[in-house]
Amino acid sequence: MRPFARLLALLFTLFSVTAAAQATVGVDPVARLYTAAPGQTITQVLSIYNPNPNKQKLRVVAYLTDMNISETGETEFPPAGTVKESSASWITFTPAEIELGGEESKQVRYTIQVPADATPGTHWAMLMFEGQEPAAIPGKTLASFRLRVAHTIYVNVQPTKAEGSITGIFDALPQTETGPYQIAVQYSNSGNVVTGVQGRVELRDASGNLAATLPLDLIVALPNRSVLLKSSWVGPVPKGQYSALVVLNNGDKGKDILGEHVVNLPFDLKLPAATAGATPSGTAPATTPPSNPAGKP
Repeated sequence: MRPFARLLALLFTLFSVTAAAQATVGVDPVARLYTAAPGQTITQVLSIYNPNPNKQKLRVVAYLTDMNISETGETEFPPAGTVKESSASWITFTPAEIELGGEESKQVRYTIQVPADATPGTHWAMLMFEGQEPAAIPGKTLASFRLRVAHTIYVNVQPTKAEGSITGIFDALPQTETGPYQIAVQYSNSGNVVTGVQGRVELRDASGNLAATLPLDLIVALPNRSVLLKSSWVGPVPKGQYSALVVLNNGDKGKDILGEHVVNLPFDLKLPAATAGATPSGTAPATTPPSNPAGKP
């Protein structure tokens, strides 16, 4: 599980930031990755807690949903059983409803029964916990609210294979001399396992000198889907032609994924006024990719 730790950290950021900001019900752990064989049974205990000091009871209802991530990075939670890789039908849990006082914690147990005919690859579901605070003062109507947090369940049914490629490189030239040059790299996950993908873009001038290194931050790539990794470049940058070498890694320590693109800047890019005191990305030093950005389980 160690190679997958950074990906789980990313999932924590994606799925818990709204709940944390609103100080609602919490869940620990926020995600689990299991490696299983067809027919195997897995049981896990979660801690559900109310971080608020208010003594008023908080009603928490549990239910399952699916999860999908669009190419542009938008996360959706369709009904359970919607996506073909859904594991929602494999999962049972108890209790389905609990009450929590202020700063109180209780446990919820779930069981995964992997079907004997389960297809190899990653299957997933979200166990949602939705908290609702009732009106506390008799005779006075208060607006009720519902806030939720998720526990992400991944099951890797063996055998799994991490595989993918760069299927497109797109750019947008700046509209003004202080605007950014923008680049987007399309990565298609053709394997059967969820991975984390990240990398960099090395930009070189006509003489082969390194002009800039743009980071492509870690994102989640679900199997049989495409994602876009984006970055931008601001001045000062002389106009002219630049070669862009895209270097991605999906967790395979022994192999990077490469792509090439030609950049034509029609005019010099100037440093934006708002960043005049900062180090411009156009003069960023060369960097090397992290040794293991996300894991192939």
